[in-house]
Amino acid sequence: MTLREISIGRSKNSDIFLDENCIYASSNHGTIYCDGGQLMFRDTSSNGTLINNVMVKHQVVPINRGDVILAAGQYQINWYQIDMFFPPSELQQTPPRTAIGSPQMPPQMPPPPPMGAPVQSSVSPQVPNLSKWNWGAFGLYPIWGFFNGCWWAFFVWLFLGWCFLIPNIVFGINGTKWAWQNRSWISVEDFNHTQSVWGTVAIILICIGLVSTFLIFIFYLAIFLGFLNSL
Repeated sequence: MTLREISIGRSKNSDIFLDENCIYASSNHGTIYCDGGQLMFRDTSSNGTLINNVMVKHQVVPINRGDVILAAGQYQINWYQIDMFFPPSELQQTPPRTAIGSPQMPPQMPPPPPMGAPVQSSVSPQVPNLSKWNWGAFGLYPIWGFFNGCWWAFFVWLFLGWCFLIPNIVFGINGTKWAWQNRSWISVEDFNHTQSVWGTVAIILICIGLVSTFLIFIFYLAIFLGFLNSL
């Protein structure tokens, strides 16, 4: 039997389909394939995969039957689904490689929960607050976009920049989610730090702009009042 690579994700074309309600899982979350009798998991997602309480993101790791695999750290991928494509009897009986934190398969496995059902984990999901307002995207979205995976932000500014504050507000609301989904990050801490730096720079420039505008207004107001007094 030729064992093929299978796909996992929210895309309906996936071999193992995660329910569309699994909002933190990616459309193409990952793949599983066989390497010389050893099953391998390749993560291709935005929010990573928790395997035996260890976060894996954009990595390939060996997996063994009985490992706890959580897409985005929340949605369990059940082994009875994997076994449909890779029956244990078809795999070569070779000593398994050790996956990160891999436990031994228990004598009796409990009944699997429904596919994609949220489960409790001892490790918090490695996902930032995607609904958080993004000051960097609000104030600097044409430049911010180039460094945060949203290169098209420049073209939004080019064609819609005249819509005063509307694009800024849209980017402020959605910037955190877009940056997390469109660029690979080392960790949630790295992502939050980067967005915090952008936010600080944006707030400083906004304050400088407001103060400059106020001073210019006072300057021209003084000139205007001086002109009126000279009449």
